[in-house]
Amino acid sequence: MLPLLRIHFFELVSFLIFFLSVSLSGESSQVLEKIKKTKTLTVSVNEFYDPFYIENPNPNFPGLDVELAQEYAKFLDVDLKIIPLRTFDQHARMLEKGDTQIAMAGLSSSINRFRDVYFTDPYLISTPAALVNRTALPEPEGQIVTVQLFRNLNDLTNITGISYSVLANSSNHFFLREAFPKAQIFSYFTNEAALNELKKNNVNAFVADSFYIQALLQKDSSLRANYLPILGVVQEDHISMATAKRDVEFLYNLNFFIKELKRTGKIQVLINKYFKSNQWVKKE
Repeated sequence: MLPLLRIHFFELVSFLIFFLSVSLSGESSQVLEKIKKTKTLTVSVNEFYDPFYIENPNPNFPGLDVELAQEYAKFLDVDLKIIPLRTFDQHARMLEKGDTQIAMAGLSSSINRFRDVYFTDPYLISTPAALVNRTALPEPEGQIVTVQLFRNLNDLTNITGISYSVLANSSNHFFLREAFPKAQIFSYFTNEAALNELKKNNVNAFVADSFYIQALLQKDSSLRANYLPILGVVQEDHISMATAKRDVEFLYNLNFFIKELKRTGKIQVLINKYFKSNQWVKKE
């Protein structure tokens, strides 16, 4: 029990220090002053996570995170510079050096990542989700259909023989190891590699965050014929913006911006635009 208690203590102390620093800070934001002086907001995005960022996008569909960055630049009345990056470590280094002011990259917040950056309040809530080969699921009885039997990943707990592919060392990977300790779990360096294992029938289920699964279904609706999407909430994964760990006034400004986007319904509009429609999907 002692390691668990130490983790909880660290978490409590970290957040107490953070909120005390916010409440006691009376200094103006150096980050905001730099943005206003240069007339440019520089934001890093995830290079390989559409539709949060879309390379060579369809007109008016640059990606959800890009549209959020555009809104914030408009809010500050400055120009916007977008820098696509690949890993969390790259985002954290750019923030620390001051080369970027925000990472908007579909990032899920965690205690480990909190050691390197500050996180805003979440602008999206995700959850571990899956595509499951329909042939691996038991046949429904009577008038009960399969989709009613399996609403979230926990509904697979009592189904034997299911193997899983997942992105290595992701929050989804950690969830699987804890929720399915006896199952075969295979981890890969990319989501694309993990998904390919499902398509090649080497595993029965591909696990990723719910927004990633929804995006896959928008890009290829035929996936539903062979795979059951399981999207119900089993735990909250907070998708947040990240900033450097030195300017709580800037973080307060961002949190107010996020709160306004939620209050006015802008976030929901973007969710509908990118996850309830396939107009952003590029034609081959």
